[in-house]
Amino acid sequence: MWGSRPTADQLLDARVAAGWTPVPTDTRDGPVVMGHACKLPRP
Repeated sequence: MWGSRPTADQLLDARVAAGWTPVPTDTRDGPVVMGHACKLPRP
């Protein structure tokens, strides 16, 4: 699928294009999307 090692941004873009959406984690401050997916705009 990849000609070279993909970047974290490329992997995230591919997942979103395939229909994946991040699942927020419940924290004391409320639901938070963690990890590299936190770069996605919030709905």
